[in-house]
Amino acid sequence: MDILVYGIVNSVSLALMALGFTLVYGISRLPNFAHGALYILAGYLAWVGIRSLNLGYLLSVLVSLGVVMAFGMAMYRFFLIRIRGMPISEIIASYAMGLFILEGLRWKGLKGMTFTLPVI
Repeated sequence: MDILVYGIVNSVSLALMALGFTLVYGISRLPNFAHGALYILAGYLAWVGIRSLNLGYLLSVLVSLGVVMAFGMAMYRFFLIRIRGMPISEIIASYAMGLFILEGLRWKGLKGMTFTLPVI
């Protein structure tokens, strides 16, 4: 039974991520390859909020989503909007921003972590 729940949770998580990528591309016609890095950044910020700042689970998730949303809007406003209409440049810039986020987390010392889900 645990494997089934684990599979469902992972599948829903990946489906939400794919849905977000599709939604962003469908609305803006901009392939944002930093989408996965933003997803990881939101998870890391939520984890820091729960473990280090002792915020509640819901508050930590909401704060991390707000921070990542503001970061994504700033990425679009200051970088991506300037290269609209140049398809190769859009791909390279969004990929570079994703690498910037991931390498920033790695520089911070992120090597992977485990978190036990609360029992429902």
